[in-house]
Amino acid sequence: MRGFFKTSWHLLKGTRFLFFFQLFLQLFVGLGSILNTFLIKVLVDTIEGVEQLDKAEAFERAVIFLLTGGRGNQYLYDNGKYILPTAMIVLASVYGLSLFLRIWMRAYFSMQFNAHVQKEVFSHIQRLPYDQYKTSKEGDLLQTATRDIMVLRKFIAMDSANITWAVWMVVFCSIILFGLSWKMTLVSVSLFPILFLYSLLLTNHVRKLYRATDDSEAALTDKVSENLASVRIVKAFNNELYEISSFERSLRDYRNKFLSWKRFNAFFFSSSDIFVFASKVIALLWGVYLVYLREINAGTLVVALLYVNMMVWPVREAAQCLANMGQNIASADRIQLLLDKPSEDLETGLTPKIEGNIVFENVSFHYPDSKGATIKNVTFSVKKGETVAIMGKTGSGKSTLLLLLTRLYDYDSGSIRIDGVELKEIQKRYLRKKVVPVLQDPYLFSRSIEANIRIANPKASEEEIRYAAKNADVDHTVQGFKEGYATIVGERGVTLSGGQKQRVAIARTLITKAPILIFDDSLSAVDTKTDFEIRENLRKNASEATTFIITHRVASAKSADKIIVLENGTIGEMGSHEELLEKEGLYRRIAEIQSRMEVE
Repeated sequence: MRGFFKTSWHLLKGTRFLFFFQLFLQLFVGLGSILNTFLIKVLVDTIEGVEQLDKAEAFERAVIFLLTGGRGNQYLYDNGKYILPTAMIVLASVYGLSLFLRIWMRAYFSMQFNAHVQKEVFSHIQRLPYDQYKTSKEGDLLQTATRDIMVLRKFIAMDSANITWAVWMVVFCSIILFGLSWKMTLVSVSLFPILFLYSLLLTNHVRKLYRATDDSEAALTDKVSENLASVRIVKAFNNELYEISSFERSLRDYRNKFLSWKRFNAFFFSSSDIFVFASKVIALLWGVYLVYLREINAGTLVVALLYVNMMVWPVREAAQCLANMGQNIASADRIQLLLDKPSEDLETGLTPKIEGNIVFENVSFHYPDSKGATIKNVTFSVKKGETVAIMGKTGSGKSTLLLLLTRLYDYDSGSIRIDGVELKEIQKRYLRKKVVPVLQDPYLFSRSIEANIRIANPKASEEEIRYAAKNADVDHTVQGFKEGYATIVGERGVTLSGGQKQRVAIARTLITKAPILIFDDSLSAVDTKTDFEIRENLRKNASEATTFIITHRVASAKSADKIIVLENGTIGEMGSHEELLEKEGLYRRIAEIQSRMEVE
């Protein structure tokens, strides 16, 4: 429970004034409602005569004094037909205005709070370290960023208001009732503590049921997200029926857990009504008994029953909110679990001039979930403007080696220096503007082709976009589309072929004009001729950029200034194309195999 309030207080930052102000407005709504109701007793006592008004309790005498301006009971009795309706209309107006402001402020606060929390959670997700994305399920992140925020928003914007409203009603009504008849008051509220205790006892069980439901819904979301991302594979392997069957199993699990949670909620909702109606019946019977004993009059009984009715329903709503605390705590736990994950530090570090001179010296690295090192004692150097091709078997560490350059991972030992500056001392945000990768399976957003290219440089002109597209050998392809650069690509670029996506991604990288470029097998989906043309364009127009090319093609590697062949995370061979062909090594074997395949 303590963690829940800590999370809620943290998320209220920036909207706390609105939160407390809309709760404060309840005070005027409550006073308007209660005073207007109390005027009914004054009206009944006035009808019964001056003698009854003379027996009025302290609070009623104070009300009469305000209504008559101190003129007394006889004045009220003589002019009550004007004074009382006018007072009721004034109080009703105050009540209506306060209620309007309260509802409007609550809606405004809810909107502001929701926007603030969603922005904070989304911003935190964006700033998580790369390895956190590999260990977190997409469905869990989506569930936290949507459903859990909605649940917590409902509690803070709605349920907390219901609880404070119940507090106002119980306090105000009890004070007035106590002034009228302490016996009536004690009997009327006697069942309230039992109702609250009953609600608190159910909270822990509701929390467990909702957490199970929430986790199941997250798994369901993850299943849908994963299936949409792999739609091509599903279609290619004719796997639709299997995926539907798998989804139905997840759906059944969610349905069963959801129904268990709702069934228990329905049980509480119906059983709590017993306390509500029992309070009203007890108050009525006890009130009639007190009237019979002449301890209270008819006016007191009427207003007492009205106040009991004004208390029991808010109390019941508050009890329901408390019973649902388990649901709120579960969602707050999931949000806090996400917020507790440390953000990546993108701002700390140096911002030196980067030209592209790179030195690897005895660099080693292993992934947190792996037993052995993926990169072992790697040493090489690259001069500004050189092109380095990296080859090797699958799993030899090619991509990992270059991930270290962008600091998506930090190396365990050794040293990587860019223009003489230790890589770990360079600010990550600055570094990633200077070291730009093109991945084998690039991600394109569901936007226009121009917008996808412009992502890397929002200030780029149309001429610069066209120039980058020409160097990526995709300009003529885009011009063939009906909408040209305004063509909207599907989610993840699904409407484009693999080669088209890769070339758009290359154009997106080239527009950055970064001094260090990394092509992580990003030409694998294009034919050899297109591959050659793109590399020639890069050689002519990006000659000052230090370029790394991860490839399995000897044809793509042979024009590089330096070729590095990785074997099990270490450098097996290094040299130019001609030098490596003279050695009996992996590179020569690959070249011979690919040469024979081309002849065949």
